[in-house]
Amino acid sequence: MSKAAVEQLGRGLRVELAPHGASATTVYFSLIQTDMIRNGVDEDPTIGKLLARTTPRPLLKRLAPDQAAHAIAHAIEHRSPRVLRPARWTPLSVLRGMINPAIDARLAGDRKVRALLGELEGRGVR
Repeated sequence: MSKAAVEQLGRGLRVELAPHGASATTVYFSLIQTDMIRNGVDEDPTIGKLLARTTPRPLLKRLAPDQAAHAIAHAIEHRSPRVLRPARWTPLSVLRGMINPAIDARLAGDRKVRALLGELEGRGVR
């Protein structure tokens, strides 16, 4: 929900700031290759299984931090309302209103996904 809230905040800011000649850019990244991803995602076999089950392999390509920074700078320079990286996420973003309900239904009914999520939830707060 937080990602959707940020998206809506960006949309609202663009409308509210337009009379002042200002704007807002919303950035959508896949996984950025940081220590947090290396240590928290890559080293966790349960998360690896969950990602493999829920996300097509080409969409799991990691973005280097400098690529993310360049994308943000470019978006600001060009006053882009949004930026998606890697670019292969763009079609999914455009079609998400149509495909997300089908994906949600498939994942909600996937016993393996539910088991993996249950395993992660069972860990509790560390």
